[in-house]
Amino acid sequence: MKAGALIVGFVLAFFTESLPLGPLYVQLHPDFVALLILYWALSSSQALSYVAIWLIGLVQDLLLGDLLGAQAISLVLMLVLLYTWISRVRRLPPWEQLFFIFFLLLAQRVSAWLWQLWVVPIAWHNSLLLGPALGAALWPLLTYLLDQLQRHWPQRRG
Repeated sequence: MKAGALIVGFVLAFFTESLPLGPLYVQLHPDFVALLILYWALSSSQALSYVAIWLIGLVQDLLLGDLLGAQAISLVLMLVLLYTWISRVRRLPPWEQLFFIFFLLLAQRVSAWLWQLWVVPIAWHNSLLLGPALGAALWPLLTYLLDQLQRHWPQRRG
């Protein structure tokens, strides 16, 4: 993915993560940062750096006010799970990938929840399942939009 398109994507993803739209939005919204990382990993010919994903997760932790490391460790775990099956997932069309994307987003959400539970007792609620489900449902549209952004992003001459 082109660096400029990637930076714009992460700025928009961090913006959607930090919108102050109330507790219902916080519980139900898909993790756009995780979705962008999944897209980046699937569309890139090279493996992503776990350190870069860890740093992106730390930025997300700071933006959300989460326990430091919760998003970082869960994003790295999500990426490890993706790389386990990446050759199979790449061969699927986006509308079939959404089931696997749901599994990865759910693993990311549950691992972040477990990380926070380790330090502070927090309750499980079923709305933790709705964010990954919504993210998976948006996956075909998101891949289409990011493919278009990548295709139309100006080439650097040099």
